[in-house]
Amino acid sequence: MFLYQSAQQVATTRNLQAFFQPILELRGDVLRLVAFEGFAHGDDDSFLGSPDLMCPDGQEAAADRTLLDVACLTRVLRAGADLPDSALLCLNVHTTTLALLPEFPAFLAECAAEAGIPFTRIILELNVGDQAGHGTEHLEVLDTLRSHGVGVALDGFGVGDANLDQILDIHPDILKLSPVLTHGLLRDPRRQAILEGLVDMTRKMGGRVLAKNLESVEDFRIARWMGVTLLQGYLFGVPGPISLWKEHPFPQEWHLRSFMRRPAALIPPPERSKPTSRDIIH
Repeated sequence: MFLYQSAQQVATTRNLQAFFQPILELRGDVLRLVAFEGFAHGDDDSFLGSPDLMCPDGQEAAADRTLLDVACLTRVLRAGADLPDSALLCLNVHTTTLALLPEFPAFLAECAAEAGIPFTRIILELNVGDQAGHGTEHLEVLDTLRSHGVGVALDGFGVGDANLDQILDIHPDILKLSPVLTHGLLRDPRRQAILEGLVDMTRKMGGRVLAKNLESVEDFRIARWMGVTLLQGYLFGVPGPISLWKEHPFPQEWHLRSFMRRPAALIPPPERSKPTSRDIIH
């Protein structure tokens, strides 16, 4: 209860705002809305308006980052209550938060209950760059949440500290690829080979690959050809506040032929600067 109240206070003090970006699934020739990824950031003129300062590095900042992390989560969950019941909700969480807060499952349960969102609609996203230097505490927390229906995604795989041992440790339900692997797919056979291998490997391990930051129809076509069926990016919809999705409800299903003939931008970007950046989807 104390953690929940502290998180709510930080969210209010920092004026955290929630933003959501659609995630689509391709089945045959039909695109289907299956989830939204939730983000949170502060006023443009505050330090939270800068993605580089959103979660400062260093052990001395771990406690502050953890409190900020759970504050963002509470704000996204509260706003996410107005999303369609059929859509899953992806929540970004720092590995440090899970490692330092063994009570995180109870905290998440309290937040989700207030928002009216069951655990089976929640996917926790961990970033590959956050995994170094942690023991097994966060894995134990993930196991607890999984046993109650929460899904797990590993975001940003393909660059930097993204090692295969992270897939073995976390065994994500969804592997979200770094844009480095998905940009320029059409003209780069090496990227195509890597993507094809990752799709096959992830499928054999019981998970699925998601291509994010897709901005061109050409990259989308290649990703589809390689077997990627979970898609996210400006090509499909920009991150926006919950009011945007109320005013412009996203189609539940969309035939590819109609999608290819749509205007260049599905939904106009909101006036604010763009935010920083289950059943499990099978």
